[in-house]
Amino acid sequence: MAVRKRRPPEKLFNSADVQASRSAKIIKPDVLAKMVKKAKNPVLITGGRLLEDEALVDYAVKIQRCGVAIIATGASSKPLLERGVKPDSCVFTLHHITQFLLDAEWQGFKGKPYDLALFLGFEPYYLSRMLSALKHFSKLTTANIDAFYQPHARFSFPNTLDLHHEILEEFVSALGGGSIGKKED
Repeated sequence: MAVRKRRPPEKLFNSADVQASRSAKIIKPDVLAKMVKKAKNPVLITGGRLLEDEALVDYAVKIQRCGVAIIATGASSKPLLERGVKPDSCVFTLHHITQFLLDAEWQGFKGKPYDLALFLGFEPYYLSRMLSALKHFSKLTTANIDAFYQPHARFSFPNTLDLHHEILEEFVSALGGGSIGKKED
C-alpha cells in the first residue's frame, strides 16, 4: 500500500492578508495538470524569482514544451530566451499583464483569450494584489504554482518552501503525458 505524502494545510503566508470572500483551494499537482490539459488556452506568467532559482527556469521551460504559452514579466525573459523559449510577451510588468487579463474583450497576444493562468516566480505580496484584482473583476481561472499559498488565486499550492521543487516536478510530470489545449466546444 502506497503511503500518501502529507501536504501542509492551507495557511496564509502573510497574516495581514485578510479575506473578504472565498480563499484559494489547495490543489494537488496531478489535478492541476488535468485542468491545464483541459484548458483551451492556458498561459504561464513568470516573474523575477526565475533569476534567483535556476530550477524554476527549468520547470517553466518544461511547462512551455507541454504546450502552455508563456508571458515573461520583467527580466524573467532573459533565462527563458537563453534556453530557446520565445515568450508570447516579455516587455510588460505583472501589473500591465493583469490589466490586459482584466479586459474581457482582450484576445491575448496571439488572438485567442487565455482561460487559465498559472503564476510562477513572483514576490508573494505583489502577486497577491494582482490576483485579488483578477478574482474580483474577471472570469479567468488563476492558479498559483509558487511556494507560497496565495488566497486570492482560484487554486494554489500550499506554503511549501522545502517541498516546492518536488511539487513542481509532480506537476510537470503529470502535465507531460498529454496534449494541452486540444479540447473543442
